[in-house]
Amino acid sequence: WPELPEIKDPARHLTKWELGLQRFFFAFTILAINITVSLVAIFTHPGLFVLVFMIFVKAKDVLSVFMIMGSKIYLSIKNCIRPKPEVSRKWILSLIPTYSESEEQIIKAIKALRHNDVDPHMQVMCVILDGKHRDILSHMTRVVKTWTRPYVTTKSKKITLQLVAGFIDDVPIFVAEKLQNSGKKDSLVLCHDLFNSPRENMPVYTQNLREEIWAEILPQLTAGLNFTGFDMVFCTDADSTVCQGAVAKLANALSNEPDAIAACGLVLVELEPGYEWSIWNLYQQYQYTYGQFVRRMAEGAIGKVTCLPGCITMIAVRPEMAGAITKYAAPVTGLPVIHHQVQYLGTDRRLTYSMLSQSKKMRTIFVPDAVSETVAPQSLLHYLSQRRRWGSNAYFNNYFYCFGNNMWIITRIAALMELARMTMIYYRVVNTILFIKGLVEIFHIFDILPLLIITQLPLLWFIFSTIFLEPELRKRGHKLFLGFFLNKLFSPFISITVFTRVMKNLGSQVWGVSGVTSSQPAVST
Repeated sequence: WPELPEIKDPARHLTKWELGLQRFFFAFTILAINITVSLVAIFTHPGLFVLVFMIFVKAKDVLSVFMIMGSKIYLSIKNCIRPKPEVSRKWILSLIPTYSESEEQIIKAIKALRHNDVDPHMQVMCVILDGKHRDILSHMTRVVKTWTRPYVTTKSKKITLQLVAGFIDDVPIFVAEKLQNSGKKDSLVLCHDLFNSPRENMPVYTQNLREEIWAEILPQLTAGLNFTGFDMVFCTDADSTVCQGAVAKLANALSNEPDAIAACGLVLVELEPGYEWSIWNLYQQYQYTYGQFVRRMAEGAIGKVTCLPGCITMIAVRPEMAGAITKYAAPVTGLPVIHHQVQYLGTDRRLTYSMLSQSKKMRTIFVPDAVSETVAPQSLLHYLSQRRRWGSNAYFNNYFYCFGNNMWIITRIAALMELARMTMIYYRVVNTILFIKGLVEIFHIFDILPLLIITQLPLLWFIFSTIFLEPELRKRGHKLFLGFFLNKLFSPFISITVFTRVMKNLGSQVWGVSGVTSSQPAVST
């Protein structure tokens, strides 16, 4: 392999002064907007303004309900007239990126995927260890090859890869261990560089490794199985449980949509033994399910899911993915901190945007029958750490969904509405206080009852779906009922805290706290 000259990092690293100035400007703008809107609401027509704002905040979810209902009617008629054809066998590369997960969790994830009833499809496993050694080799029943290769990360650092190819029982598996931690994003880029459509600016070492794997390793892992190439890449996490049949359901859904670049499943909170009635699990289960069955399902109705969860997503192997990974892996050379924020802290949502921005015809779809359960934070510290990262990704990526390339107008409008809703997080508390005051002094309940019903339509739809439409929700109905009240009690305070942390940490690339399960210790990263 060639010895490369000293690698220069092309990325721009913001100075403390540059970052501090932009943080101040952002915080000042957010606070100024909230104070201005509060003054307008208090000193103009408080009753009318409060009601209009309530409609605005709920408008996206209300429209989402109508989109979902229309989509369900359309699909039921379409499937009756033209049933979906049987899907031919596809080759799936199943990726498990790891960092703090234990060896036991990784092996459990591998064997769970092995028994996930993927027929008629075939799969090869890929485990990428990110800086923490786990002895996967000792679990292999047959070893094809072990070797080391140099590798240049997405942060332009030269490190070493320890590589193993072989079988665990009859499961073909490829293991790449990065001897130095480089982040989950780097693991995703490495996987797609090796097994998806190759990008033009792929680093030399990665390109050489790709050629070596395809020429020497994959023929041995797939001998006698008529392997010609991968059709899809399935992404999950070692600490998530992929429910039976989910992989095949995603593969079939992706195969039936010629313009689909990815399909995601339903993510639920895993109820670990002894924590079935944990307040944190009840609180987050409601958030997970409401967000997916109202917002994500509406996005899926038009084929524009804006955040594909890393624990259960199937990505197509197609030329557009080369462009998506090129954008996803690109270093930031400009001054605006927003570009640094989404490129270096974001993973799932940023990758989804990179896919959809390749072409207006690209579709990302939601398959609620494909279910994954993931462990959820069990303390306020862990929760705020996770939601600070998620909130930052959601907020700042919406700027790109609103103003970026190749977005549908409906996606731009939805992103703009979400930006406005999140920006006015502080005023929303003021609006609630003014509404309660208005109920006592101004409003007549029967005059505003139709408005209240409209604003609660998303909740009514969610209840209807839980009782009549969605078996996964129905099984958890009693816990969702409790989760609803917990969210009504605590979410206003927690939402303000999370957004404040987003402002305070603008420009920070620190991942936060890992090991958020009840059974794992916390690991700072």
